[in-house]
Amino acid sequence: MNEHDAVDVTGDNPAPWNEHRGMLRAFRPGRMTLGVITPLEGFTGPIPTLSDHAGLVQRAERAGFASVWVRDVPLLDPSFGDTGQVFDTWVYLGYLAAHTERISLGTSSVVLPLRHPLDTAKAATSLDHLSGGRMLLGLATGDRPVEFPAYGVDFERRGERFRRSLAYLRTVTERRFPRVSSPLGEMAGTDLLPKPVHGRLPVFMTGRGQQDIEWIADNADGWLFYTLPFEQQLLNIKRWRRLTQAGKTSGHKPFAQATYVDLAENPVASPRPIHQGFSLGREPLLEMLESWQDIGIDQLMINFKHSRRPVADVLDELGEYVLPHFPAGDSAVPTH
Repeated sequence: MNEHDAVDVTGDNPAPWNEHRGMLRAFRPGRMTLGVITPLEGFTGPIPTLSDHAGLVQRAERAGFASVWVRDVPLLDPSFGDTGQVFDTWVYLGYLAAHTERISLGTSSVVLPLRHPLDTAKAATSLDHLSGGRMLLGLATGDRPVEFPAYGVDFERRGERFRRSLAYLRTVTERRFPRVSSPLGEMAGTDLLPKPVHGRLPVFMTGRGQQDIEWIADNADGWLFYTLPFEQQLLNIKRWRRLTQAGKTSGHKPFAQATYVDLAENPVASPRPIHQGFSLGREPLLEMLESWQDIGIDQLMINFKHSRRPVADVLDELGEYVLPHFPAGDSAVPTH
C-alpha cells in the first residue's frame, strides 16, 4: 500500500476478490508454487538464531518464492518442538510487510482458540491493508496442550471454540455494524475497522483441527496440510476436490502441503526421509515436486529447520534451478 493512497477502512468499495494480490501471487490454477516457512534457517534445539532473518525473507522474495508463512507459537514447550520465528506473529508480519513488496504473507497458523476473534480480526485486516492486500490467514486449533491453561482455555473443547471464533471473525470482518450473539461476546451498535481490502479474508484451515472435512470445505478458502505418502495425500486431495468443486462452493480452493527440506550439496543425492520431509539433491527434488504437482498440490510450503547448509545458499540454488519450473503467480493487478 502506498502511504498516499486512501484507505477504504469501511469496506464500502472493496477490491474484486479475483484481484486478490495474496491469492494471485501464492497460487496458479493447475500448477504448483513454492512458499517458505519462517524461520529461514537450519537449527538444532527449539530456538533459532534469527540471524539476518528479514534479509533472508527478502532473498526468498528475490528468488521468486510465492509466499512466506509465519508460525504462531505463543509459549516455549521444550518437550514439544521449536518456537517458530519467536516473534509475535502479527508484529513480525507487519515488519515483513514493510520490508517486502510482492511475496504473499501468510500465517501457518494462528491458534484461533487462544485469542479473542475480535483481536485476530483486527490484526489480520490491519495487515491486509498495510501489505497492500497480500494477507493469507491460516488458522489452527492448536496442538500444544501446555499453552491452553495459560490462556484459561479448555484444550479438549478447542474444536468447538474454533468454530465459534471463525463465525465471529467472519461476521465482524465481512459485515457493517453486525449484531453478534455468541458465548465469546455480544456485539451491537458498533463496528470493527478496517474491513478487508477485498471484502473478506482468505481463510486457510490447518490440518483437521477437530473438524469434519465437509465443514472445512464449506468454511475455509483453502487447506494447509502436513506431508503424507503420495498415495495417501492423493486420496486426501481427491476428497478435497470432490467436496469443494461439487457446486457447493465457488472458485478453486487451494491445497497446500508443508514439508521439511534439507537440500544436499550433491545435486543428485538420493532422497532420504527426515521428519515430515526429505534430505535430497535438487534433481530428485525436482522429480518429487513434479509428482506432488501431478496429484494436485497447489503450493509446497518449505520448512528449512533441518537444513545442514546455510539457507541463503539453498535459496539461491532453488531460485536458479528449481523455481523457474514452479514460478509464483502474477500479482500485478490494480491496487485500490
